[in-house]
Parts: sequence; structure tokens; C-alpha cells
Amino acid sequence: MRNLSWVAPILLSATFILPACEQNDNRTVAPDRGPTTTAPAAKMSDADLEKAIRAKLESDDALKQAKLSVSAEAEDNKATISGTVVSEEMRTKAVDLARSAHPGITIEDKIDVKPAA
Repeated sequence: MRNLSWVAPILLSATFILPACEQNDNRTVAPDRGPTTTAPAAKMSDADLEKAIRAKLESDDALKQAKLSVSAEAEDNKATISGTVVSEEMRTKAVDLARSAHPGITIEDKIDVKPAA
């Protein structure tokens, strides 16, 4: 049987080297300035999240006229939309637009559908 004593030092070295290769310290290299540290993303406030959702809803003229209410909780990444629209299609569009305002947001739909008389 061959002597495999050389395997242990290699495996031990790999145990320490490989995890260090995957470490991400938020550093980038700018070609003209060298390494820089990127700042973490700023937290969104409730008002900012609400404003982003309203902007999405107001991008559609029919939804803008519906004057839907928006209540947002940025820390929980969720929002509630309430009000009345004239069709199920508008309701679905409002929820879809609100979801597109922020990644992973949960939308609580309290929109009533009442066709115009």
C-alpha cells in the first residue's frame, strides 16, 4: 500500500484557503482609482415605499382616476392597497404595478370591484 501522508497537508490547506476565496467584503476595483468600498444600500422608509407604489399606480390613467389608498411598511416589505375600481382587470393591474415598485414586496389587496352604473 502506498504512503498517503502527503494528502493530509493538502486537504488541511484547502480547508483554510477555499473559504477565503468566497469571502465578499463589498470591495470593487475602479480602473482609475484602485479599490473602493461600496456603501450598503440605504433602507427605504415607509413614506419612500408608499411614494414608489403611488408612482407606479399613477402611471396608469385609469388607476390614477381611481384614487387608490396605499399604506406601506418598509421594514416588513409589505403594503396595503385599498379603494374601488370598476373591473377585475383594473384590480389585477393595480396589484401587479404595486408589486413592481419594489423587489419581493407583499401586497395586501383590499380593492373592491364595483362596475360603473
